[in-house]
Order: sequence, then C-alpha cells, then structure tokens
Amino acid sequence: MARRCSGGVDSVTARRSRMARLASWALALAALAFVAWVVPVRDRCRDPRAPASTGVAVSRDEAGCTLHLRSGAVRIDAAECARLSCEPGVASTFARVRLDVVGVLAIVYALGSLAWSARWRALLAFAGVDLTLLQVWRLSIEAQAGGILLPGGIGGDAFRVASVLARPTRAGKARAPVGVVVGSVLLDRAIGFTVLSGTAAALGFATGGLRAGPVATALALVPVAFVAGLLVLRIAPFERIRWLAEGRAGRLVGAALAYMRDPRAPAAVALGCCLSVVVALSQFIVIRGFVFALGATPTAEKWVYVGTAMSFIATAVPALPSGWGTADAAYVFFLGLAGIGPGIALAVCLLNRLFWYLSGVAGAILHVTRPSAGVTKRASAGPREGSGAGEL
Repeated sequence: MARRCSGGVDSVTARRSRMARLASWALALAALAFVAWVVPVRDRCRDPRAPASTGVAVSRDEAGCTLHLRSGAVRIDAAECARLSCEPGVASTFARVRLDVVGVLAIVYALGSLAWSARWRALLAFAGVDLTLLQVWRLSIEAQAGGILLPGGIGGDAFRVASVLARPTRAGKARAPVGVVVGSVLLDRAIGFTVLSGTAAALGFATGGLRAGPVATALALVPVAFVAGLLVLRIAPFERIRWLAEGRAGRLVGAALAYMRDPRAPAAVALGCCLSVVVALSQFIVIRGFVFALGATPTAEKWVYVGTAMSFIATAVPALPSGWGTADAAYVFFLGLAGIGPGIALAVCLLNRLFWYLSGVAGAILHVTRPSAGVTKRASAGPREGSGAGEL
C-alpha cells in the first residue's frame, strides 16, 4: 500500500516536473521569438508611397537604397533616400559603429549586471535567504527573459520572486516568507531607481554647473524621497490599520514590514546603494560610449546623463513590452537636447536594447538548460536503499 502511494506521488511529481519544463521552454521560446520579431535588421523608413504602413524596410548601398514595399521592391536614388525619415536597423548601425568600443562596452555592461546581482543578494542575505552570487546572477539573467515579454519588467520581477520562494533558507524552512522576497525585489527596484536618479543629477550638475535645470533638480530630490520613505516604513504604526493587519494581506504586509524593520536592514540598504552606484555608472558609461562609438559629439554633455536616466524611467513605465516606442521617443527627445540627432539617438537606443536582449537570450538558454527539480532531487538523495551502490 505504501509503495502504491509512493508511486502515485512520484507520478504526480514527475507530471508536474514535465509541465514545469514545458512552461519553461514556452517562456524561453516566446522571449526569443519576441526578440527576433521586434529587432529590425534593415532600416525602417517612412515613405509617401506607403501611407498605410508605419515603416518600410530599407536596404542601403552606395548608389541609393531599395524600399521593400508590400507591392514589391522599389529602387530609389541616393537623393531620395536621404529624404526618408528612418529608424536605424542592426545592419546600418553596425556598419557605422566602432565595434572595438562596443566590445569593451559589452564587458562594462556585464560587470554592471554582476553588481546588480550583488545588490539584490545583499538585500536577500540579511533575511536568511542563502544564495551565492553566481546563483543570484543566474536568476537575474533568467528574469530578463520574462522582463522582455511584459512591460515594466513585471515578468522579470515575478520570475525572481517565484524562483527565490522555491529555495530553502538558512533556517531550514521550506521557503522564505513571501513578504520578505517581494519586499527584497521592491527594495532592489527602489534602490536602483534612487541611485540612478541621484547619479544622473550629480553628473548633470558636474557637467552643466549649478544651473543644470529643473529635470536634474527633480532627479536630485529622488534620494531625499527614498530616505523619507524608508523612515516612514520603519517607524509608522501600520499595524494599527485594520485591513493591513488582518487576513492574507496582513500576513504579507507584516512579513514585509518585519523585513524592512530588521536591525540589519540599514546596513544592507547602505551596501546596496554602494553597489548601485557601480550599476548606475556602468549604465552611463555604456550609453556615453555608444554616442562616442557612433561618432557623435554632444553639445550639452549634461543631457546625455540626465536624458539617459529619463529614458530608463520611460522604459520602466508599464506601457509596452521592453519599453518599445516609449524608450525610443525618450532617447530622441532627451539626447536631442544634448545636440545629438534623431538617427544617432535611435541607434543608441537600439544598441542598448540589443545588449539587454542578448542578456535575455542568455537567460532564456540558461533557464531551459537548468536541471529539472526531479533530477536535482534524485541526485541529492543519493543511491536508494537496496541498490548496488548502497551495498558497497
């Protein structure tokens, strides 16, 4: 009887494991398909001969270009080609960019993602969630595949929460409290936004003087609001609010508040802020490096940094997947204030998006190649009783 029950449980576990693997493959393939669909290989231009189309794919050469219309290919000369309003594709962007600089920037980008993982690990560690830096980095990279598909990075944050909840804590519990994990992800987001804004403001004032403008001033106020918010969370009597203290919401809010009010939280937040400075600087170096690699010279340096921060904020707004459209408009507007033309601004946006997508593709591959839970459990359990290995 016991064997039958054990066999039934094993069958259900195996079935759930197969379903989880299928879901993992579906998520990864959807992310890869989205990347392949939205990243333009050719330039996308607007032409009066295709008023119903939002953009026409264009192939360029020295003599002119070819419009790939729905009715067929149309050849135009270089003068007409120059009058088109185009968004750069991968081919034309890499044809004019310095690839050696892009290669160095890829290393900077990777180091920034490692610092981001270290920041989140610091916020998890004091709550008893015992993960190595490599494990956190892998979860963060895998989460980017989900972040590609859903607007505002919602999918990535949900993946991070679900992945940590499935892991044991130092105290030997089955999983970390939901409120603690959700709190760590939200706090990680808040620290990243705060330090990015403060660093952009500091660079804006450093390159633009004390009159850097109202946007830089607003960004400089974000750290002040963050510190004030932390103080409120630590000392305000939220437990007296009935609907926050009872039921499922009360358990979730209670765990999150206990996490935020832990005596070790300030030190972890301080460490997270220091690591976030590294993350922010790596992001600004990458964007400024793209401008340099494309041969552009800003006339107002402050807007490269202030505009980059505002573009990142626009990307985080949950409007379209990966901020497609909102980010492009933000780069064109804010880098335009720096004296950078729309073509270069869109190329900068495309290069940064390609770095992000490549990280997401790597994360999708890591996710589908992760050993299944059943394999991991069988490996950790060792040989069963009665097997040849157990008798030795």
